[in-house]
Amino acid sequence: MGVIALTLAAVSAFAQASIIKEIVVRGNQRVLSDVIQLAMRTKVGQPYIQDNLDKDQQSIEDLGYFSAVSVRANPLDAGNYSVTVDVVEFPVVKEIRVTGNTSVKTEDILAVVPLKPGQVYNLKTQKATSDAVRALYANKGLYAQVEEFRPLDASPGTINLAILELKVGKVAVQGNVHTKDWVLARLIKTKSGESFNGNRWTDDLRRLYNTGWFEPGSLKSVEDTESELGKIDLTVQLKEARTGQFNIGLQLDPQSSLAGVIKLSETNLGGTGKSVGLDFTQTTRGGGASVSLDYSNPFYDRKDTVFNASVYTRQIYRFTGTFGSSSNNTDYRERRTGASMGFTRMVKDKLSLGISGRIENVGTGSIPRVTNDNGTPNDPSDDFLQPDPRYIQQDGDLGVLSFGGTLNRRDLDLDASRGDYTRFDIEPGYAHITKANGVPNQDILGRNYFLRTTLEYRRYFSDQPARTRQDADAPRRVLAMRARIDNISGNVPFFEQYFAGGSDSIRGYDEDQFWDKQTLLTTAEYRYPLQRSFNAIAFVDYGGAWGGYGTVNKFDQSDKFNLHVGYGLGLSFRTPLGPIRLDLGFDDRGKSRTHFLIGTSF
Repeated sequence: MGVIALTLAAVSAFAQASIIKEIVVRGNQRVLSDVIQLAMRTKVGQPYIQDNLDKDQQSIEDLGYFSAVSVRANPLDAGNYSVTVDVVEFPVVKEIRVTGNTSVKTEDILAVVPLKPGQVYNLKTQKATSDAVRALYANKGLYAQVEEFRPLDASPGTINLAILELKVGKVAVQGNVHTKDWVLARLIKTKSGESFNGNRWTDDLRRLYNTGWFEPGSLKSVEDTESELGKIDLTVQLKEARTGQFNIGLQLDPQSSLAGVIKLSETNLGGTGKSVGLDFTQTTRGGGASVSLDYSNPFYDRKDTVFNASVYTRQIYRFTGTFGSSSNNTDYRERRTGASMGFTRMVKDKLSLGISGRIENVGTGSIPRVTNDNGTPNDPSDDFLQPDPRYIQQDGDLGVLSFGGTLNRRDLDLDASRGDYTRFDIEPGYAHITKANGVPNQDILGRNYFLRTTLEYRRYFSDQPARTRQDADAPRRVLAMRARIDNISGNVPFFEQYFAGGSDSIRGYDEDQFWDKQTLLTTAEYRYPLQRSFNAIAFVDYGGAWGGYGTVNKFDQSDKFNLHVGYGLGLSFRTPLGPIRLDLGFDDRGKSRTHFLIGTSF
């Protein structure tokens, strides 16, 4: 009985409640009345409840189309009500005016704004617009926020999109004692007053690190956004390294075996960024010393053109190792005496172009045999000792121009973990050969013109997070790949061909074991850091040469496309004197060879 009584009471109360007889929507021109009523809880035929009407007003405002909303109930006869919804629509967008942008084009910003001319302005587009603009800037390494996205009071059809770009405040360097402030200012392209570009600032830090003037791990970026709204103060903290070197000692060279060296160098002369170097090398194989004097100025003009020059006389040994152990103890050698000069300029972000030239006098041949054919020793004072006829001797003068370009998008030059590197060179050359002996024939005598072309590509991958401005030189696990193709057209001297094999090309083989007018070299390396300055490496090399001179002594060459595989393990070290590399390589017959390299592979 109690449940029945409560049910009857509820039915009686409903019968006596005020009912919504109609809902009238006024003021809307483009937003449909059905859209507005769909957002309401109150429906025709339901009881009048003021709390629901209050919530309905908020729901309609949340649609975002209206600058004003009023929802009220008006009494009708017999206690029934009519609900009136009055709205004031935002205007139809005629124009979106963008202000405050200096680093991103207006048309690019308008392309990402979800609201378009011809549509009714909606408050909900504010957040979507702010997110889209922020993402657009972030993709370019920039930082910005939307300060306003509303109709103008004086022109309601015009939407003002006001952008606040993060600007650079102060740019400072702390820790430099030797390096001049103007040199650092030339290296740091980010300037006070411009929009802050995170990518550019990272490039600035990378540029500083790649100079080699500062201690690894000491270069830090401090970024302060608290000093002034919309501005960021930038500070580089660093510690200078020793840039002057004077070394006397022995050097193990992959082509010259053991050599005595004297090196004097300064890579930041007087704190101006200029470098000078004097290098004297005397090998145990004879043939005289190698001497070079080098000079570089990275700030040759106001556009940061790099000027390089060198004068030298160098003794170059090829095929060392194999011939050195042969019974007649002969070596092919080249004496190159000449000079080179070149200019390089950054013409676009990460793209540089250069022109250079070199002139040389080249004397070639082999060290005379120290035994006769019957095995008896020759008299070292005998002036008539003849070079080994199995070698190529081509002496004369040489001039080569080089036009090239480099697109360098690596995160670090010395220890890249991401990005790529592309290089091309076109080298027209002229040779005047005055003396030729040995194999092959004498067609090279006289004046000859040739054209060398090179294309190289490198790519780096890492499964670890990208380096940030705070750990720019942190070690990474890296898969590094390289491919290079070379071609020569024309009648070229033997010593200007491309040589492959050994520590910097196809490991597991003798130095310069392959040569010809066409070469293809590919390498894949996996580099695993054991410590900050110590890497273990696994590598595979695949390449070869073809299409030029034939067999010389024990080295058989190929007229047709012919490639060889080399593989092995290695270790690399960072030292105060530069990187050092030690590799154990195996050829395609399983024969092993150890390679020592001062410098990086790629």
